[in-house]
Amino acid sequence: MIWNRTVAIAAVVVGLVGLLVYGFWPEATPVTIERVTRDSLRVTVEEEGQTQLRDRYVVSAPTTGYLKRVPDEAGDSVRAGDVLARLATLPSTVLDASSYEATEANVQGARAALRRAEREVERAQAARSYAKEEHRRIRRLHEQGTASQQQLDRARVEFQKARAQHRASQQSVVQAQSELRATRSRLARDSTASESLPTRASIRSPVDGQILQVHRKSAGVVQGGSPIVTVGHPDSLEVSVEVLSSDAVRITEGTPVELVRWGGGNPLSGHVRAVSPRGRTQVSALGVEEQRVEVLVDVGDAPARAAQLGTGYRVVARFVLWAGADVLQVPRSALFRHDGGWAVFAVRDGRARRRSVEVGHRNGLRAEVVKGLQAGDRVITHPGNTLSDGLRVEAR
Repeated sequence: MIWNRTVAIAAVVVGLVGLLVYGFWPEATPVTIERVTRDSLRVTVEEEGQTQLRDRYVVSAPTTGYLKRVPDEAGDSVRAGDVLARLATLPSTVLDASSYEATEANVQGARAALRRAEREVERAQAARSYAKEEHRRIRRLHEQGTASQQQLDRARVEFQKARAQHRASQQSVVQAQSELRATRSRLARDSTASESLPTRASIRSPVDGQILQVHRKSAGVVQGGSPIVTVGHPDSLEVSVEVLSSDAVRITEGTPVELVRWGGGNPLSGHVRAVSPRGRTQVSALGVEEQRVEVLVDVGDAPARAAQLGTGYRVVARFVLWAGADVLQVPRSALFRHDGGWAVFAVRDGRARRRSVEVGHRNGLRAEVVKGLQAGDRVITHPGNTLSDGLRVEAR
């Protein structure tokens, strides 16, 4: 009887101890677990870019003049030597009231000078006729022996002088007429139609191609050097991409590029043609200063597909820096720093075991594992600060 009571009391004590141990025993920490796999892996850099033509020609006015209306439109095809625009002489300007009155007075003075020159011609013509007849009369008298040689010479000189004065007076009339026309032209108030103005210079296309932009369509006065038309060849399409300088050092000439999210169904292929040796500072949308480098990408797809793109279109360029077909990899979220290297928490027998790993290539989501894990191993993604080596864990 006493023995049975002792056994019962011992059983109760053991049960209470078991309940206490079970109540205070730490529960398994719920974690997200993924397996280490072998699959293809690519390291890429994505940035927005803008299409442009490699060979663009901005045709400008060679000198200041009056531009006639440009007949061509953007998208029209042109050949080298085709006339793109025509420059005419500048029409007369409209004078203000005081300038108009002064010019009108100059016109009246020019008219008076013309009339005076015409009267001078009449006088010189009469003097020449008289000197001519006098010279003829003295010559007959000299032949008859009644006039001396000196008289004949004097008559001939007078006739030559009268003839020269007559010619000079005629030139004075021509000069007065020119001055009158020049002065009268300043009084022009009705503008002449631009198409009827005489063409002084024809602006021609430098190459075969397509008109990309008409900078100045309407007729009017343009200054020398003003852009009128931009011409380019659509087959020379390229993409200008601004990348971070830290990414630009990993991009080299010939790097394959995929052009995505450009509006078409499938990505367009291309390759890097050149990386600018000079960077420049840009301010991001968040107000952070960034060093950006321009990278030029040639579109390598068939012209029929690339023709769907035009100049100034937005695309997203994906630079393929590295690619592997059979790569042992883990989610990048499983990696964390430990003792100056990389480590992961592998799951063994329901517990988290810290494993040091050697990491190779990485992209935004996956990382190559060179040493430390095998295919099929299970690792914990997004390990928190509370997770430690040996802690019991369970999958969520």
